[in-house]
Amino acid sequence: MDDKHSALNPSQRHRLLITCKHIDTLLSEIEQTLHATASKRIFTSYIDDISDRERHAIEEYVARIRARILEVLAGQALGPEEPHISAAHSIHVGLSFIEIAVAELAPRYMRGYGPISEQAARELVTVVAELQSAVKELHGYMLRPSSA
Repeated sequence: MDDKHSALNPSQRHRLLITCKHIDTLLSEIEQTLHATASKRIFTSYIDDISDRERHAIEEYVARIRARILEVLAGQALGPEEPHISAAHSIHVGLSFIEIAVAELAPRYMRGYGPISEQAARELVTVVAELQSAVKELHGYMLRPSSA
């Protein structure tokens, strides 16, 4: 069905598409919350108060809602746009931000928060070096030729 056969005008069809995209984003946030407690994340915000059975049921409901969204969009000759952002590039950008955050832990930056003793400066230099090494290792892994 093309837009000539739809009872909705182009603006209404666009609004439908945008709303479905927003709903999908909210569903993704629900999934992220579900999986946050299973993550190895250090600073989690969520208490793991959902059983495995409930988690599975919620995942099924999310899948059904997404299937229904696709049906609704197909009925209006609409569909999700093709992905256009490289996941690898997004990870590289995130790692670059992490590298900046780590560099800003160096003593010369931390002095802005108060005086730093020589021992504290040595500790910060060590912390920065260890974190930079770990991030560089992941960045190096991401830069290697992939098999995909």
